[in-house]
Amino acid sequence: MFAKLMSRLVPLPASAHDHLFTTFAPEGAPPQVLNTIYHQYRGAMPDEPVPPQHAHFRLMVDRIIGANWRRLDGIELRRVSSAYVCCFERAEAFEFQLALWRVDPDFRRLLIETRERLIAELIPLAAAESARRFHFSRWQECRAAPLDITAPTLSALIQKMDPDDWHEIVLHWDWSPGVDELEWITAQRTCDRATALFALCSGAPGEVATRHERRGGDHAGFVRDLAARIEGGFYPVADLGLSLSMRQLDAFEAELGAARATGMSPWRIPADLLGHQGKRAHAPKYAVTNRRAHYQYEWWLKHMAPPPAKKFNRT
Repeated sequence: MFAKLMSRLVPLPASAHDHLFTTFAPEGAPPQVLNTIYHQYRGAMPDEPVPPQHAHFRLMVDRIIGANWRRLDGIELRRVSSAYVCCFERAEAFEFQLALWRVDPDFRRLLIETRERLIAELIPLAAAESARRFHFSRWQECRAAPLDITAPTLSALIQKMDPDDWHEIVLHWDWSPGVDELEWITAQRTCDRATALFALCSGAPGEVATRHERRGGDHAGFVRDLAARIEGGFYPVADLGLSLSMRQLDAFEAELGAARATGMSPWRIPADLLGHQGKRAHAPKYAVTNRRAHYQYEWWLKHMAPPPAKKFNRT
């Protein structure tokens, strides 16, 4: 008990948090790299988290040179290089920078305070990443589990699945091998409209509608047929909504807008479909990865996963 109490009172060494940082240029990055890091997340959407290292580096640079990046030299370049080390490098390099700025206590204080705030933000993120890795550590075990349905082909397996499974498959479909399975899914009246809409938007309808020669015939034909179904109200079920990121929503709206701007059928698609909230989230049992069907990971963990094997320590 006393030892635990003392361990809390003894300060941690500066290197205790080195695992949060990956060394790259401990003596400072060249100006071109500093420029790239500064601008790397400039176009991030509000729902796209910017890594704390980049966010704090940008704040420090703005404080050093203002909000407009320019060619750096002299004292400004030295300060920005030290800001980089503060935000990205490990303790030894950081401590060296602090020693260099002993003659400038205000900037030295800025480095120390920024490093403290950064570490405070990185610790829970590292814990969350560790928990995420642990959660998905049985992924290969899930993929190897034999299914309770059988069929000679992937298409035949999909035909034995439910609309929620089809939705999961469409959300993660690899378009490279073709669209045969997507054609079957979206030709079913029981296919949810959100499933069909996601497939349509993922197929670049704007490109097909305006520059169809850039796509193969099978792809363009599938997208046109799918657009005609959505335009004609083919899908009576609209229980699901689409949880899209802001970037994905912008891209889908741009595709549909470009197709709709032709003013021709089958591109006269209602403008409010992407905003449909739906009644519930989809709950799939199956999924497809690299054209191989398997149980959806969260369903498998909840319903089928055996208890993880216990590890015994030898004494």
